Amino acid sequence: MKSRVIFLPVPEIMREQFVSAETGFRIDPDIPIPAEIPCDFDELSADNLSIDNLSVKMILCGMLRVIEEKQVDQNWIDYYCNFILFLRPDIITKLEEIKNSSLNDENYKKANSLIREGKAQESLICIRSFIERYPLERNGWFVLGWALRILGRFKDGEAAFRKAIELGGEGGGVNCEARNELAICLMESGDIKGAQRELEAALKEDPENIKIISNLGVLAARKGEKDKAAAFFRAALEIDGNDPVAKQYLNC
Repeated sequence: MKSRVIFLPVPEIMREQFVSAETGFRIDPDIPIPAEIPCDFDELSADNLSIDNLSVKMILCGMLRVIEEKQVDQNWIDYYCNFILFLRPDIITKLEEIKNSSLNDENYKKANSLIREGKAQESLICIRSFIERYPLERNGWFVLGWALRILGRFKDGEAAFRKAIELGGEGGGVNCEARNELAICLMESGDIKGAQRELEAALKEDPENIKIISNLGVLAARKGEKDKAAAFFRAALEIDGNDPVAKQYLNC
């Protein structure tokens, strides 16, 4: 039987319950509770439907489905993960599988394979199907931007990479590659200042990233700053003596 997820407000009586002394987990009254119900569920009208009318299984299934399909923002997903772990500590293995399941999606894997084979146009079809199912998965937006950038659609690529950065959040270095790719799109669109801003931000996240250092060299060269460009390329070669961009510029 087909099912759907509904979101119900936290009942007043639950707001002081489920407090964990060990983890500090507490019910957040501002975040509704998802529950999975059959599509033809009609025992009660929508106005009367409440947590009291639903089983714990319905609530757990609703949370797991929301996490798996990434239907909400990351802070809600983290909250639901902690909620489930508090109620069912034994489910941690299942949660880890679910958190990584989107990247095992066939459309995602095929899109990655196609783009590495130089088939960016075909990759677009697969990655868009993936994004329809996982709209809050940053990796999908990154691959979309990558394909668009290869196809020379720099403005569209820019938008996709910005979305990937937005979903990546702050810290952890997850946005480094997206900023680097965004910078390429900005350079090709003529936004030199924007490209430099993104590359410098990316370099702070990963100071020894060859791609970023080389692209800073490319950017400096486009600005006519030959000495600065050469310095960036030499720095890139110190990390990786086979960097093709640096070798070509320095005629190594």
